[in-house]
Amino acid sequence: MAGNNDGKIELLAPAKDLETGVAAINCGADAVYIGAGSFGARESAANSVADIGRLAEYAHLYYAKVYVATNTLLFDSELAEAEELIRKVWEAGVD
Repeated sequence: MAGNNDGKIELLAPAKDLETGVAAINCGADAVYIGAGSFGARESAANSVADIGRLAEYAHLYYAKVYVATNTLLFDSELAEAEELIRKVWEAGVD
């Protein structure tokens, strides 16, 4: 759980995929984090931008947030690709 500025406690849940993210929202998570197709620590949990967008759309119906984890080391040669991925998930509706 992470705190925010208004003193409210936020329940942040991991979501390995769209189905898991929806289940977390249905069980009361205030936010979920999910991995994209690349630049995440769990390559086996790679999710398409389209699925991430569907999760964000669903989560926002319940005032929940979706974060995409990009938590690997990047080489200079990967920066443009990482920036493109971040732009695409932002456009898909992630928070």
